[in-house]
Amino acid sequence: IAQVITNSFEHGTTTIEYGQCRDIGDGRGYTCGSIGFTTGTGDALIVVEDYEKSKGTNTSFSPFNAALERVSNRLDCGSANNDIVGLNGFDQAWKLESCDEKFRGAQDKLADTMYFLPAMGLAADVGVKSNLGKAIFY
Repeated sequence: IAQVITNSFEHGTTTIEYGQCRDIGDGRGYTCGSIGFTTGTGDALIVVEDYEKSKGTNTSFSPFNAALERVSNRLDCGSANNDIVGLNGFDQAWKLESCDEKFRGAQDKLADTMYFLPAMGLAADVGVKSNLGKAIFY
């Protein structure tokens, strides 16, 4: 239920949108994938790196790796970075690779390890037991 709620807010649909990637004007660069990974906060970079490691070969992201690393590593005291210089076409690469199960798996893996599981731990710490309550933490 948490993923469906998140997808409703991120993409306006209950269908998981692995291939969505666009600059939504929120100051975090491109917002992409199932839960809204962003180029400006570094989590999109983690997804891409994990995916490329699982593929063991070049992907559509290869031309963007240097620029993606540059914008992802420019966090200012925890603030996001809106810089998308050098990422022209990154959104199309994200959409293209989203048809690959390994790429979808990389998104699911990071969503779980970085966001979902820690949120469920926090919910448990304060005694939240309902699925809706847990989803709110997520």
